[in-house]
Amino acid sequence: MEQPQTVQTQLSNQKKRVVVVGGGPTGTLIALYLAQMDWQVSVYERRRAEPEPSSRRSYNIVLNERGLKALQQAGVELPSAKQVILQGNVRHTPKGTTLSKGFANSVSIDRYTLAQSLIEEGKHRFPHKIQYHFQQTLHQVNLKEKIALFQGELGEHQQEFHLLIGADGVFSTVRSAMEAQIQGFQVQQNRDNMMFKICQLGLAKDLPGATETWASCFHTWPSVQPITLLAPPKTDGSLNGVLILPQEGEITYEQIQTEETVAELFAKKFPDIFPELDQKGLPSGFAQDLLGQKAAYGGVTTICTGFEGGDGVVLLGDAAHSVWPSLGQGCNVALESCRIFAETLAQAQGDLTVALPSYTMIRKPDTDAIARLSEIGFGGNKRATNILFFAKIIAFVFLNKLFPMWFQKFALFQIGNAEVSYLQIWQQVQVQNRQLLIILIGFICLFALILILILGMHQ
Repeated sequence: MEQPQTVQTQLSNQKKRVVVVGGGPTGTLIALYLAQMDWQVSVYERRRAEPEPSSRRSYNIVLNERGLKALQQAGVELPSAKQVILQGNVRHTPKGTTLSKGFANSVSIDRYTLAQSLIEEGKHRFPHKIQYHFQQTLHQVNLKEKIALFQGELGEHQQEFHLLIGADGVFSTVRSAMEAQIQGFQVQQNRDNMMFKICQLGLAKDLPGATETWASCFHTWPSVQPITLLAPPKTDGSLNGVLILPQEGEITYEQIQTEETVAELFAKKFPDIFPELDQKGLPSGFAQDLLGQKAAYGGVTTICTGFEGGDGVVLLGDAAHSVWPSLGQGCNVALESCRIFAETLAQAQGDLTVALPSYTMIRKPDTDAIARLSEIGFGGNKRATNILFFAKIIAFVFLNKLFPMWFQKFALFQIGNAEVSYLQIWQQVQVQNRQLLIILIGFICLFALILILILGMHQ
């Protein structure tokens, strides 16, 4: 690598240069924000520009108001042909199906399609400010000298920067460099004990009892412990299923190894998906596709002591604050962080010595809160159908209707509201837990008093 003095001399003669590691939705969105602020942006992604569909794990994500607001403020309008505006949530249970307003007005979009749309946006709007480099892996970074070394098919490539953004996911290389080079920087991760694979469930209209609305609804099968199946819709009306199994127990991916075991699983746990399975068997290629995938971890919460180091590096998205997917907030919180970082940088007038620590101070309380929120209630598949959790929901729906001045709506109902911070929701959860405890203690005391009175009357 070059000497520090040479690097600083080169940088002083250039525009502000940022290197973004990671070409997913987080990295490509922050590139747009920074290009708007007149930064020269280089985005490095280790995958190919257009990977073959068979070589990538593609799944739909659901964007609520938080994620959509972040896109909107960056001037991004998603192609209507590549997204589904959700009309509700269909819950499939042994007793039948129910349609609710959950997820209404959210957007279902393929993760890869979202990232590609943001790249195309950057190429169109900022052809001279954003450069995209594919098949480039971060090999080494010197945070003090502000030099990054990438390894590609044609060899090594050295890149100087004013700012390095780690948007390279849960197992971030940039974050690892920060751990090694920044004193006091620490990371804590908690892994959800579940594994998932993607499965194509066919057209929503072919499910028993389907209506025209079902093709624009998020589908869930919540009553099949310890298994979860979630299926956001695709633009062609089909359902992109996410099958989540525990790592240990009676049903795991280690035990689902043949076409027969796949058929048995769906016949027993999800009979409404392939109602003619006994006569026709599974759809062609369904079992082979499922078995051919490597199971991925259901989720990892990441909590860092901070998001930045000095005036030259910052973490965004999953690299900084990944969450369990239980509340559907992973991409939403990541995109929201891009918006908040850009706003913080603008308020600091581009001064990184001010903007970076300010961003940590502003954002970390919220990201710590959503990490904790993702681990409670729906967090962890074995708790996905927790009776006490659903009893709490029912209790607060009832109490809010009877005594709206004293009891707010169930706190997690606000999870997609961009005007309510995650920290506020976490604080409301604590308040509501205390309220339920007080009510429970009150009922116990009342029951004890009645019992004492009854016993006194019989003496």
